[in-house]
Amino acid sequence: MSFINVIIAIGVTAIVGCLVYIGRKIQILDDLKITTNKIKANVKVVSDFLTHNNTNFNLSELQAYSPLRLTPEGEKFIANIGFNNVFNENKVDFFHCIESEKPKLKYDVEIAAIKSIFMLYDREYMNFLKVLFYNEPKRSMENTAPTLGVYLRDKYLSEHPEITQ
Repeated sequence: MSFINVIIAIGVTAIVGCLVYIGRKIQILDDLKITTNKIKANVKVVSDFLTHNNTNFNLSELQAYSPLRLTPEGEKFIANIGFNNVFNENKVDFFHCIESEKPKLKYDVEIAAIKSIFMLYDREYMNFLKVLFYNEPKRSMENTAPTLGVYLRDKYLSEHPEITQ
């Protein structure tokens, strides 16, 4: 019987050791979750600030009335660079980015729409922007994203009439 007691003692010790080890790993995951949430909050603050304080829009493409509106030249620009087609083919991605910001007001949608241009910039379907910026050095994300964002805002709001203010 002492052999069985030794086996049980070793088994119980091993199980307790495993539980302690697993507990430490769970604690590490909990700490990472807290840290990740803090990082996400800080990144949101920074991206909101950058998007909010970007006033480098092209006056020929946007009317600086309240709210910003595309001019005929802005609509022509969107068609010429093919953004309307990119939007139609990737609408789900753009709308998902906007919805991830949980917009409650039209202004929230506008900011989220401009941010989505920055967020999706590295997607393959956005490579046309890199070509545009290379071929037209006066163009940049800072003066193009607001125009594209207003276009997105209008598309999003046309499908979300519940956002009234």
